Amino acid sequence: MTPLQRRPMQHIDRRELYTNLEVRVQYLQSFLDFSSRDIESLITGAKYIKALIPAVVNIVYKKLLQYDITARAFETRSTSYEGPVDPNLSESSPQIMHRKMFLRGYLNKLCSDPSKMEFWEYLDKVGMMHVGQGRAHPLHVEYVHIGATLSFVQDILTEAILSHPKMRMDRKIGLVKALSKVIWIQNDLFAKWYVRDGEEFTDDTLVPEVEPEGYLHGKKMLHDGSESEGEIEEAAMAAGSCPFKDLATSPRGNGTIRHSMKGMSLDESPQKDGPRSPEAENIRAAPASPTGRTCPMGGRPQAVSSA
Repeated sequence: MTPLQRRPMQHIDRRELYTNLEVRVQYLQSFLDFSSRDIESLITGAKYIKALIPAVVNIVYKKLLQYDITARAFETRSTSYEGPVDPNLSESSPQIMHRKMFLRGYLNKLCSDPSKMEFWEYLDKVGMMHVGQGRAHPLHVEYVHIGATLSFVQDILTEAILSHPKMRMDRKIGLVKALSKVIWIQNDLFAKWYVRDGEEFTDDTLVPEVEPEGYLHGKKMLHDGSESEGEIEEAAMAAGSCPFKDLATSPRGNGTIRHSMKGMSLDESPQKDGPRSPEAENIRAAPASPTGRTCPMGGRPQAVSSA
């Protein structure tokens, strides 16, 4: 009996993992089997996720305001500060409305094109900004709260997707898997700014650039919540209140999310035999380099412009 052939073991350069973001993201995508199937699931499922965002934002901030240790970050910009918290802080407080605006923008960014390195660069920058770097007004949020919040967001989205009344089960599974992989890569891009692993390579890393929130290399990244923190808080409130804000009746508010999904118009044509979405048709695999080695973006599907 012929023994099963083993795949050749891939070499991962440890220094590159800690000094080259592209290499780190490529390794994580390879380990998690993040492929063109996941990108297609995210693209075709983006309309469902976007419909949930207003409700998700309200549920997340309702949760963060349940604990003084997470609430104080909105007043002191640090969860390590142990002084009192304003008991009148609420979901409609100006600073909370301001933060909601940025969370809406961030969640919309998760619905954009993960085949572009710019997508992962911004997720890395989000991690950096929570450890007091890259901001004119430093913010310090300890990692325990970051991990808990990411898990909470994943839990809300997973339940909402699996409870969708009209989406086929194979599409639900594909979207949940793809979204989970993105969230866990985001979790790593938070953790890399907190843990001491690889600190011997600190001299090889770039000095963070200070930019307004929502920007990357001078480019505005967020479509909802792009105002800088130096602007007055009223600008955040003028952006419009969440249309779901009065619908959450349960402590978690997940009934609200399911309710918001029911009225959506769905195109549930089969993926295998039916027409593919125009966005999905614009996905192809990245080529190998001329030398035969895997390109830095190798194995990561690339978006092709339809123009």
